[in-house]
Amino acid sequence: MNRIQIKSDLANILVVGLPLVVNNLSSIAVNIADTLMASQLGTTQLAAVAIGSGVWIALFLLGLGIIMAVGPTVAQHFGARRFELIGHETRQGLLLGALLSFIVIGVMRSIEPLLLWMRIDAEVCRLAQGYLSALSWGVLAAYGYHTLKQMTEGVGRTIPIMIVMGVMLPINIGINYILMFGKLGFDPLGAVGCGFGNALSFWLMFLMLAGYTLTSRHYKKFGIASGKLRVEWRVFSRLILLGLPIGVSLFLQSGLFTTVALLMASLGTVAVAAHQIVLSYSGLVFMIPLGLAMALTVCVGQAVGRGDTSGAGRIGYVGIITCMVLSFVSAITTFYFGPVIASIYTQDKAVLELSVMLFKLAALLQLGDGVQVAGAFALRGLKDTRVPLILNAINYWGFGFVAAYVLGIVFKFGAQGVWAGLSFALLSAAFLMVGRFIFLIRVTQAKALKRSHLGSNRQT
Repeated sequence: MNRIQIKSDLANILVVGLPLVVNNLSSIAVNIADTLMASQLGTTQLAAVAIGSGVWIALFLLGLGIIMAVGPTVAQHFGARRFELIGHETRQGLLLGALLSFIVIGVMRSIEPLLLWMRIDAEVCRLAQGYLSALSWGVLAAYGYHTLKQMTEGVGRTIPIMIVMGVMLPINIGINYILMFGKLGFDPLGAVGCGFGNALSFWLMFLMLAGYTLTSRHYKKFGIASGKLRVEWRVFSRLILLGLPIGVSLFLQSGLFTTVALLMASLGTVAVAAHQIVLSYSGLVFMIPLGLAMALTVCVGQAVGRGDTSGAGRIGYVGIITCMVLSFVSAITTFYFGPVIASIYTQDKAVLELSVMLFKLAALLQLGDGVQVAGAFALRGLKDTRVPLILNAINYWGFGFVAAYVLGIVFKFGAQGVWAGLSFALLSAAFLMVGRFIFLIRVTQAKALKRSHLGSNRQT
């Protein structure tokens, strides 16, 4: 790799990735605002929003993983200049998203019996069900928006995504505030108002992005609106085979963090509070490598589409190293400035002391998380999703959960033991995802070299 190529690759990653970083930060800002507003309405409303959003995220991620198959597929079509197929894949993605929506809506509107079975307070269950039922009105738009988002990411145009999310950030928070607290003549709806507000925001986001992609000259050659809108089960099955492992991987990872939260609950309120503080900050700084990693799917996929396997490997390595450096800076900052960061969240002495100790372990987690997500998204650019799913399942649950439970509960190291197990799982995930990418690139390049030799021999 020469310096000019590295600079060019890094520039491409940043051009695609930085708008996605801003988009991710805007998205998490909405979640933080919802939590803060719900907390002002009391613990019951806060618990309802927390439980409802937890259920929503778990269900949403399963479907989103399937929709995310559109991104690398479009990226490879774009690299190969198969522009007419981009519109076709997008239309099929929209239909698939609609099908997934009806399934998710059905589950969202019938979740209360399960929550009651888990012995959660009846009033909290009622409000959480109200939140999910209200939010269900926006599921169709949410998957429609993310299908178009995957398409426009795949062609390397991420600034429109950033603009839509940037415009919607204050609007979304404002709508939620009005409905939750009963402003401008509306009745105060609390957690249910938060659900309605987010549902309405999903529709506004979808309409904004749809309006742009259907009218902008940059998308006319794809013919998104010119083809027939009918289900093709062959395309559906291909997208599901590619995307379902992504969704299950996301579900397994989010499920691990949910289970860890339950382990923390068994250790007392101080452990829960400290865990939430450290997790909140780690999730915030994770948005930066996540945004750049999402760009890797696009850049690697487009290189593969061009038949440039050498370039795909080079771009992947540049992106992984970039995310590693950023995560290392984040880890060092967290390790040394943990007391300052913790003091921003709380002044409770017990929670503060435990948070500072957990921040030292979180430094390892941030380093592993930033590298593993880069490796995982680079693999998606190669359309490799099934093997990473198997590796993640074994790592997160066969190793990560067991380590967290044994260290934290069995050996009684408490919250520090749980976080040590979690951190080790993310570090091992980094080695697995990067190792898989290195292996796959070498195999792909060897196959390309073999084809080149065979072609040369035939000509001679």
